[in-house]
Amino acid sequence: MEKTKKRKTKAKESKENIEAKLSEERLINALNEESLFINATHLNEKMVNDFYKFYRRKVKRADFWSLLLCGFVLVAIGINFLLEGEDYFFGLICNIIINAFLIFLGVYLWVYAFKYQKFNKKESKKIYDDDISTFTNYYYFNDERVIIKNKVGTTERTYECLEAVYDTKNFYYILLTKDSGYIIKKDSFTKGDEKNFNNFIKGKMGKGFKKR
Repeated sequence: MEKTKKRKTKAKESKENIEAKLSEERLINALNEESLFINATHLNEKMVNDFYKFYRRKVKRADFWSLLLCGFVLVAIGINFLLEGEDYFFGLICNIIINAFLIFLGVYLWVYAFKYQKFNKKESKKIYDDDISTFTNYYYFNDERVIIKNKVGTTERTYECLEAVYDTKNFYYILLTKDSGYIIKKDSFTKGDEKNFNNFIKGKMGKGFKKR
């Protein structure tokens, strides 16, 4: 009796798996047919880190330049007052300590401005149970929206809901929000070509399309 139940359970699970696979295949076939452009980008750690660097210096460039400017001002003030000095010993010591601190703080802001987030495999495995730098992201662009598929799942956005699309030398960076984005490799289109895609996405995004 128990063996019969186990066989029925296995048969049921097998049927469900087959149905799930068929459903996924139908979805992919539908996406292939309706999509004007399809891109399959194979990620690696360097690409992810390059995106983080770009995000820090180009997307958040107001913060980047503000940090550099503040650092410059602090260093200039510190050096200026340090060179002026004081006539008496206690004033000289205070002058050195305070202005040395200002110079140190200015240099720290410069270092912090150039520092950017780096990909952490351990953190990735904690969050996603996988190393996302090894993923292949599939992008399907139709007339109304972009659909992104990978091992984690599926994300879908209409173009007006995208934060921005950045056009760089070798990549497009799609920002879903101000703090999350995807990488599209320009030479990885499997349907349509990059030149026509550029015109297409520029028209869809309007001011949200940015050349960097």
